Amino acid sequence: MAQADYIPAGRTSRIVKGSSEFQIQTEYAYRPTPRLTTSIISSGQVIHKIQQDLTTPIETFEEKAKVESMLRKQHFEVIKVIQSKDFSEDMTFKESASRPKENESILSRLSNLKGVERVFRMDNKGRFLEAQVSEVFNERFAAVMSNINEVMNIFSELPGGKRESGLVEIEPRRLYFISSGYECYFLLTHRLLTDDEIQPILLLTPQ
Repeated sequence: MAQADYIPAGRTSRIVKGSSEFQIQTEYAYRPTPRLTTSIISSGQVIHKIQQDLTTPIETFEEKAKVESMLRKQHFEVIKVIQSKDFSEDMTFKESASRPKENESILSRLSNLKGVERVFRMDNKGRFLEAQVSEVFNERFAAVMSNINEVMNIFSELPGGKRESGLVEIEPRRLYFISSGYECYFLLTHRLLTDDEIQPILLLTPQ
């Protein structure tokens, strides 16, 4: 199959706000680098571009379907911003560069939850971001580390360097594995948590 066979269909929308009219176009491109780009056009001029870089070009129809879902989500998120009462043509859009701060926020918020002993932070390939953290975790959870690939694959890899988001119990009410999409975490509690204490963890887990 040629690359052209795996190009998802783009989306175009038109929004009228007061005396202004905006056209929103979201499309996938694989050259020079694979990416999803949303352009906001007013009076024939591009006034904003929001780009999400992907790590590799689409190579299968399964990947194409996943990227189409990402494309739709990005398109409608931009529409939602434009339709908000605070939108103005000179406002700044959050792009991919905001992801590290979002992940830092998730780490901080998880660490501050009641009953949490420690949060171990990893990249999407299953590598701890600090060597000493890896040693500590391996000492306490050698069985988990010996099956780390199986644990990581609980949440499937997506185009763009992401994984599916979610939470799963590794040891009931004691050790949890969490995927935020761009990073992963093992959350260890001091003791077995109650249902009321587990609920905030679920609420902080991206869906």
